[in-house]
Amino acid sequence: MTNITVNQGWRVVCRAEFELPVSLPVAWGQLRDFRRFAAQDFFHAAVRISPGGPRAGAGLEIDHRFGPFRTTRVGRILQWREDEGYSFSDLSANDARSAFPHTYTYRLRAAAPGRCTVEITIAGRWTTTWVPRPLVRLWLLWVFSHIVASVRNTLVGLTNMTACVV
Repeated sequence: MTNITVNQGWRVVCRAEFELPVSLPVAWGQLRDFRRFAAQDFFHAAVRISPGGPRAGAGLEIDHRFGPFRTTRVGRILQWREDEGYSFSDLSANDARSAFPHTYTYRLRAAAPGRCTVEITIAGRWTTTWVPRPLVRLWLLWVFSHIVASVRNTLVGLTNMTACVV
């Protein structure tokens, strides 16, 4: 299930949920690799975390690339909950209120025995308001669908590899 909304105030919420054929502890063992999953957005070429590793409050630098365009954005790990998930911000280094300031949230929930649910949410404020809202929604659907597919494929691949090794 994927849902993309861009309201009249340009508030964006992209949300997807899917089930994995592995237990929550197995999925968390993979999802807790913060750098790998923070880089599932194809704009995120590299993610650097302040000393001390992933934890609530840790500062981030996120190298963004799209074709010939490159910039480094900043952020912070906003929440880190072992065996549940985390959230982090992705902001312009020059002005935190410009260039689509947004947050990512990854959450896990136990489902049926040996299965878990993954929830991915990106929320923020669209700042390029001269672009027609339907085009913004289409762009976000394209980008977010890629992120969701990448996260799903990475988790399924990594959890299958873990199951083979155990």
